[in-house]
Amino acid sequence: MAEPLPLFPLGTVLFPGMLLPLHVFEERYRALMRDRQESDPIFGVVLTRQGREVADTPEIYRVGTAATLVAAGRYPDGRYDLVVRGGGRFRVLAEDWGASYLVAEVEWLGEPAGASPESDELAGLLSEVTRLFERFLDAFELATSTDLPREDLPTGPNDLAYALCARLPLDTWERQRLLEATSDRDRLVDLATILRRERDLLVTTGVGGATVAHPGAHFTAN
Repeated sequence: MAEPLPLFPLGTVLFPGMLLPLHVFEERYRALMRDRQESDPIFGVVLTRQGREVADTPEIYRVGTAATLVAAGRYPDGRYDLVVRGGGRFRVLAEDWGASYLVAEVEWLGEPAGASPESDELAGLLSEVTRLFERFLDAFELATSTDLPREDLPTGPNDLAYALCARLPLDTWERQRLLEATSDRDRLVDLATILRRERDLLVTTGVGGATVAHPGAHFTAN
């Protein structure tokens, strides 16, 4: 069933479970934050096409992620610093720019595994992707002479896939493609391909994607 959800178009992708700091300065999104703090703290984050966050009516991708306010601080001039956590995914069915900010009719998307969680195929994919991520970290440390923190990774297919999506040095279009994947299996297969590519780049050239960092290591400004 479709339901209304205020949307915050950004130049980045929010994944389920991911923490994302935001700096809100544009007036229409200040209004969104005020309204959300007074009612329901959930809104949607969607990726803008070609980074046009501040256009009057930016063009957006149709699949986004719910965001729940974890922490909020307001400056005297009305700007906000926020931390949000990604929740469920949704698909935008219709847009309404009648208010000062975008409100969309959305349908919520499930998280099908694409195979039984107990299947040999999915178990093999989980093991392979975890191993490939460790090899990628080894190659990154060798290429950059740095020591990265080795956190315990989730063991479930859904949680593992999204945890790696949030951590890996990916282009924005790749992040959106991974968010839109229709099953855990498809997302893990894509991640395995990406991990092999990034490790090979590090081994052969010493250069990979963007610096690996905790997803909360930088602010995104609207």
